[in-house]
Amino acid sequence: MILEFKLDYRSSSLVYEKIFLKTLRELSLEGRIVKEHFLLKLYVEAGKAEALEEFATRFSQSLPHSIFLHVTEASMVDTMPKESYVLPEQEKLPLSFCPKCFSEVMDSEHENYYNIFTECEACGYSVDGERRSYKDEFEKTANLIKEGKVVELNTFYGKYFVGLPAKVCNDISFDIIAYDLATIEKYANVEKYEISALGAIEKPLVKLKKKMNFTMDFEEVEADLIRFKISDDLILHLLIEELHKIGIDILFMTNEKIETREGLLLLEPKEELEPIEAVVSENDIAIVSGEKGLPSFPMCTETVIPSVGSFYSVIKEHQLQDENIAGVNLSKEYKNNILVYGKKYGLVEYLSFHFEFDSMQDIFEQIVATNETGEKIVQNYKKTYPEHFDQILKIVFEDREFNLYKLWGVVAMVLDFAKTDDPIEAAKILEESAMSFLGTRGPRIDYKLLSIEGKVHLDPLMTIRTAMSFKLAGIDQLTLCYGVIESFLEFIANELDEVKQSMDITAVAATGSLLGNKHFFSKMSKEIVVNYPIYFNNELPVDGRNMFYGGTSLDK
Repeated sequence: MILEFKLDYRSSSLVYEKIFLKTLRELSLEGRIVKEHFLLKLYVEAGKAEALEEFATRFSQSLPHSIFLHVTEASMVDTMPKESYVLPEQEKLPLSFCPKCFSEVMDSEHENYYNIFTECEACGYSVDGERRSYKDEFEKTANLIKEGKVVELNTFYGKYFVGLPAKVCNDISFDIIAYDLATIEKYANVEKYEISALGAIEKPLVKLKKKMNFTMDFEEVEADLIRFKISDDLILHLLIEELHKIGIDILFMTNEKIETREGLLLLEPKEELEPIEAVVSENDIAIVSGEKGLPSFPMCTETVIPSVGSFYSVIKEHQLQDENIAGVNLSKEYKNNILVYGKKYGLVEYLSFHFEFDSMQDIFEQIVATNETGEKIVQNYKKTYPEHFDQILKIVFEDREFNLYKLWGVVAMVLDFAKTDDPIEAAKILEESAMSFLGTRGPRIDYKLLSIEGKVHLDPLMTIRTAMSFKLAGIDQLTLCYGVIESFLEFIANELDEVKQSMDITAVAATGSLLGNKHFFSKMSKEIVVNYPIYFNNELPVDGRNMFYGGTSLDK
């Protein structure tokens, strides 16, 4: 009798494979592993149904949930495959505790009770230390935090400072570590699919809007959008376990230095690793940033065009070389465009989101010069907001090169949502305002095309002037900011339909740090997929390292 497990498991960690082989050894059964790109097939053979049932039960109980696991199924088959995948010799990726190791650490009768160096071949950080119970140290540290003290803490992947969320958080970049998923649901607006990702073995950070409960319990903390996660190593987990016992269920955590005399330094981290941040939709998940638990990829050492390298990285990760595929590159830092790749015509830039502005005065003069309506909008705006208009008219841009994100920054500055002359800082305010929006629909902001020297570009003036019109109409900041982003995604969907008609695309790849915006990612994941499959980077962040993996050619 042969039982086959089929898993759409898009990870290089080998966690599931190692747990499968370990369970086979424990029950003295024969089995095989077959890998076909993302499809992982696991076969186990036994003479009796009871043995297979015992294996299936133990194996499923040992498997951690993963953000890279998409579909699973199990069935009986007639034959065992002849070929077998041999696990490569590679260093274990640094990953949070698996269910088995977690159960040992929390079992007061087990020799590994409160032993932070508990790990197995599937999980852990490969850091050696004295194997004993560290319960006393965690109890003492928890009481210091209860007293309001900040504690210097060495985790398995870096040095941090932790404490109760308080006024100090307003001057630093910080994340929240929660006792469990129920705590996150209490303190943040979180969707079910985000909860599923937060509970995975990778323990990603997910940016969420805080709830009133958070404001009431930690009224000194001003931030509205905060990255949450649950403990991703045993030091953090055992500390917050002790805090939970004395009525504390969340900590702030930062790698920015805070002066303190208190510390819990039980080890020296083997290496500094940035935790991963993920963005999650109902259908997809993407890595926004970070490296912990992710594999190394071969990197191109040549000069890379960011939008091209990022596009190629998705094609390589998902093996889409035989597709006619459109790439939507939406970086905050680099050039934005729509690229199309196909074997017949190679790589083509279909549409560019590139603009140049000298100053805010230059922008208003161009809007006035477009037509009578543009002139009237500027006149009305100047009349309604005279002091603000005169103030922003003085702004001169040091960098004349603009992408979509900087365009949104100009919109935020014109609409008086941001008290800055830096388009990047202003764009962040517009983006976070959109992420704080809890409605379902924003105003329709115009994104129109124009042709310059035979190439098609986005017309930024139409976007700015329609946003000004809605501001004059009294639309509030959150709704208007959401409309700016929502309307752009509707524009992208329409443009991809045009690409499909002219170049017969069969799939879409999306890259860039703008995907880290929850509304942006969810809407793109939901609406683009209606007409063709959409792909995001899998084990690479959507901006940065991905471009160096994609490189300059699909042949390398």
